[in-house]
Amino acid sequence: MCGICGEFKFNGKSFNDVKLTNLMSSISNRGRDSKGTFKNTDIFLGHHRLSIIDTSDKSNQPMVIENYVIVFNGIIYNYKDIRQKLIAKGHVFKSTGDTEVVIRSYIEYEDKCVDHFDGVFSFCIYNLTKKNVFLARDRIGIKPLYYSIDNSQLVFSSSMKGILSSKGKIEINPIALNYQFTIHSMVPAPHTIIDGIKKLEPGHTLNVTKSGETHLHKYFDVNNVELKKYSDDEIINNIDALLNNAVEKRLNIADVPVGILLSGGLDSSLITAISKKYKEELNTYSIGFNTINDEIGNEFYFSDLVSDDFNTTHEKYNISDDDLYHNLDTVISNMSEPMVSQDSSAFFLLAKNVSMSNKVVLSGQGADEVFGGYFWYEQIMKDQGRNDIEILSKYYFDRTFDNYCNAINKKYISTNNVFNEINNKFKEMDQDLPVLDKVLRLELSTLIIDDPVKRVDNMTMSHALEARVPFLDIDLIKFMLSVKSKNKINKTNKYYLKKLSEKYLKNEVIYRDKFYFPVPPLKIIRNRFYDYCKNILCSDAALERNIYNRKYIDKLIASPNDNFTNLNGNELWHFTLLERWLQLNVDV
Repeated sequence: MCGICGEFKFNGKSFNDVKLTNLMSSISNRGRDSKGTFKNTDIFLGHHRLSIIDTSDKSNQPMVIENYVIVFNGIIYNYKDIRQKLIAKGHVFKSTGDTEVVIRSYIEYEDKCVDHFDGVFSFCIYNLTKKNVFLARDRIGIKPLYYSIDNSQLVFSSSMKGILSSKGKIEINPIALNYQFTIHSMVPAPHTIIDGIKKLEPGHTLNVTKSGETHLHKYFDVNNVELKKYSDDEIINNIDALLNNAVEKRLNIADVPVGILLSGGLDSSLITAISKKYKEELNTYSIGFNTINDEIGNEFYFSDLVSDDFNTTHEKYNISDDDLYHNLDTVISNMSEPMVSQDSSAFFLLAKNVSMSNKVVLSGQGADEVFGGYFWYEQIMKDQGRNDIEILSKYYFDRTFDNYCNAINKKYISTNNVFNEINNKFKEMDQDLPVLDKVLRLELSTLIIDDPVKRVDNMTMSHALEARVPFLDIDLIKFMLSVKSKNKINKTNKYYLKKLSEKYLKNEVIYRDKFYFPVPPLKIIRNRFYDYCKNILCSDAALERNIYNRKYIDKLIASPNDNFTNLNGNELWHFTLLERWLQLNVDV
């Protein structure tokens, strides 16, 4: 995986070298093996490379083939098959990696090239003859792509931070702010917290002409997957085959060793068990924090159990409160967007250690959304309410709109954007679908990417560590979307995944209580963590920015551990996180 960026001029003005330097610097952590740029009078393209496939210089980027230039972030798992088809059509390759496959696919198939790719990606291709730009993002949106466009230029990047320097006055996006505090900082594409900066939506391409005209195209839609009838055996056998394929290709399509992030939960444990079929020697990694009161900070008992069962070389990192505290600003400054989830810190600090010996790891992210793992899914399924959005909001939203209005400066409040936008997405779906099927499609098309997937990619790539997520394999996703949701929660959540796991794991691991990985000092906030939050929220910068209702903030400061969201997040931390992110990434 890599970092990409670029600037495309519409008005003939010269480039600002300082802004280009900032743009490149913002993606530097995503790839440390090499860097490169391409520049003419119209376009600048930049790339920082994490070399995983074809580690030779022949796959360095930007790559120029014929009249086209590409910067590419991601991996195409079926690139070898595509390569052979292109060779049969007369293409002659100079490298053995997947980047050249992508650009030659575009030369051959143009915009339809994305239909041929099995992988995760974001990329830009510039046509030197026609002087137009083609941007694309993978079907699920696992690889990020931010952009800003006005009447003079297009700026894009793997990170939002570099684009900030290209903008003039920075304004908060009220719609994104509504999302930030309604769905645990999940701000779906195309929105970002900064007005005028967008994310290319998953499963979309964007064409931009030299005159600045744009054409946005949706090439993949989860709503096109139809429900089908299967027996339980058919479902379990299909999951087994698809998950094995997903794990195998993520292990083997790499010219560097691949490790596993082993939390000790069902998902990462199953990934470890299946990986053992394809790799005799496995390196696994776990992280933990100190326990506070009843908030347990690690799952080492279970990760040790799984490691022993499958004879992995296992490393555990126990992060002290000192380490966490002294790294908080670094964690937040490396966030491409403000992410309140406590485990952002966990992934960042785990990646910091793992990246010293690995470039690629497998992660168990996505299984809950694909297989129905969260407790609120059962609540949603059983609710007899007539309105889909009202049912979802009851169990999934952090706070009501009234509560949000009490907490935020009224100048940012107009209407309940979150409620309205998600309701519109439900209306686009087959209305005969049960509400939980709609919710799971919403998760996989919109929500998951800008919550768990974003923080895994962002926090690991901050240390040039690529995290691959087998549970979000597109073939596995499409199959599970065709399975009725009520069958996924049959007496227990993740019913089918647990039944499959009986083939690979001990019942002690499979049927344990679900553990939502906490970072206790960011939930039970006290001592220096309390001082950290108070100082930020009472700073001159926060007071001048004036996003929040001060009475609400004063209430949180007075009672730091008495105010939790509906999903049990500490409100004081949530409000602190956004303000500190703005201080570290916007105010600099």
